[in-house]
Amino acid sequence: MSQSNNPLSVSEPWNLVADGYAETTMLVFQRFAEQAIAAIDLQPGATVLDVACGPGTLGLIAAQTARKVHGIDFSSAMLDIFEHKRAQAGHDHIELHCGDAQALPYADDTFDAAFSMFGLMFFPDRNKGFAEIYRTLKTGGRIAVTSWAPMDQSPAMLTMFGALRAIKPDLPQPQRSVTTLENPDVFRTEMIAAGFKDVEIRPLTQGFPVASIPKFWEDMVKGSAPLVMMKKAMGEALWREKEKLAIAYLEEALASKPETLTSDAWLGIGVK
Repeated sequence: MSQSNNPLSVSEPWNLVADGYAETTMLVFQRFAEQAIAAIDLQPGATVLDVACGPGTLGLIAAQTARKVHGIDFSSAMLDIFEHKRAQAGHDHIELHCGDAQALPYADDTFDAAFSMFGLMFFPDRNKGFAEIYRTLKTGGRIAVTSWAPMDQSPAMLTMFGALRAIKPDLPQPQRSVTTLENPDVFRTEMIAAGFKDVEIRPLTQGFPVASIPKFWEDMVKGSAPLVMMKKAMGEALWREKEKLAIAYLEEALASKPETLTSDAWLGIGVK
């Protein structure tokens, strides 16, 4: 499935957001990663592929069990953070590659397990992404891929969209997409089309902490590629003025002071 017009299918937003993502969003995504690893029962001694690996959200956890982890991403800034964390942890069995995961630089039948945490969903051609993972997995190898569920299932996403509309009122209302991986039927169909068997699409839920309204907003801005791009386009002065509107919206929307706001995702698992 081609989606080349998606602004998040290129590296620039991810390079811009890398530091903030590693500081904030990665902490929540670690819990999604732990669920993905548990879902396919990653075995000691496995050779693992981490597609769109980012700053090591999953790879660093998998390295505690796996014999070898190969991470690939098109964002050099994300990989720089992963490399720093890899060195800090002393994981000499992690190898990183900057490149296009739609044309993986690995031989056929290499990996025991493959993961893509909220990455493959943005590929310009998801079919190539799934096909390349299938090619490089060994027979019997397992895959786990996560993608966001529809926004209207996720209080955190809906709240943030409301804050964005406070800044930019002309933003169109989000619509459910029937052609992306947020549709579990499409998710399942694309995995099966790539050749995977025993495909299962499971719901996942995790919470984003709300220590305070300003902190919640700050963390979301730091860790969100679309928000970082919006901030860059506006310029610092205008952004500082506009974000007051977003914080005012959040103070009203979250007047009950919840400790967390949840976000829903899908986990697709299968076997080669």
